[in-house]
Amino acid sequence: MSLKVLHLSPTPLVAAPGKLSRALRQAGHDSLCVALNDYPKNGPLHGKFIDDVTLLAEAGSEVKDLVDGFARAADVIHIHNDLPASTVQWLRELSPRARFVYQVHSPLREGPLYFERAPALGLPISRHLVVGQYQPRHYPDYLAVPNLVLDEPFLAPRRDDEPLRVLFSPTHSRTGRWNAKYSERLEKVLRTLHDLKRVEIVWPTAPLSPSTLMALRRTCHVSIDEIMTGAFHQVSIEGLCAGNVVINRADFFSKSMMACCARTPELPPFVHADESSIEDVLIALALSPRRTAELQAASFRYFDAHLRADRLVNRFVHIYETLH
Repeated sequence: MSLKVLHLSPTPLVAAPGKLSRALRQAGHDSLCVALNDYPKNGPLHGKFIDDVTLLAEAGSEVKDLVDGFARAADVIHIHNDLPASTVQWLRELSPRARFVYQVHSPLREGPLYFERAPALGLPISRHLVVGQYQPRHYPDYLAVPNLVLDEPFLAPRRDDEPLRVLFSPTHSRTGRWNAKYSERLEKVLRTLHDLKRVEIVWPTAPLSPSTLMALRRTCHVSIDEIMTGAFHQVSIEGLCAGNVVINRADFFSKSMMACCARTPELPPFVHADESSIEDVLIALALSPRRTAELQAASFRYFDAHLRADRLVNRFVHIYETLH
């Protein structure tokens, strides 16, 4: 049975709802992703994550009519992070027959920040979801679901004559117990190794669109996620897809959450590092093209077997089909 699913979010949420909406369409369902606003125009994220998103702010009457009609006919309305009271009232008036799903994502410049926001919406929510990375530690009663990467898995093993190419692309420098992505020591290590020509560091100076960043990632052998917490982020999933050695500090529970979302007992082949070990880890890889290629192949195999979007999207379809 084909479903009609409307995704609503306050911002593009770095493309996560839009990717899910597109994956649903590719699976034969009708889905529209609507963000109330883009990121601020004077900010680095503006315009970077709207490929599969309909922006409601400043939209013309034809777009608003499109969204109204879709909301009126939707079987499922999937709310991401939060909505203002005016949008909730609009849903109450237009979508009395729809079933509601609520999902928590990573906080950036918007809530929720580790507190229950769903009850305040006052909607008949049938299922509560949370991104299955570090976030389930804060929402233990929510069902963990995966973030999707739509790209096809790719593998270009490092050759013996190639320097180790390392992509480091932090989206921000915020701090926090599970959201910290900044390490002064890591940046010093990367600059030093690059200057000494031990490794080739690819370090974008400005935020890139997801498609451009993935194209750049496919030219590299290593992707570095944050090494400050026991978590992993979207960088790690994209690194697996690009056939990179993925370095992070994910602990057993974070890796188990990825395996749980993928419905596999196999943990992801992440390479563990923290501030004290990252230099040795990178030097060891730089000295061993063979080991680098082996780890790249493990990343590719894991993504291809367990994390393809056409496989993971079925988790969401099953959730939608079993709503009461």
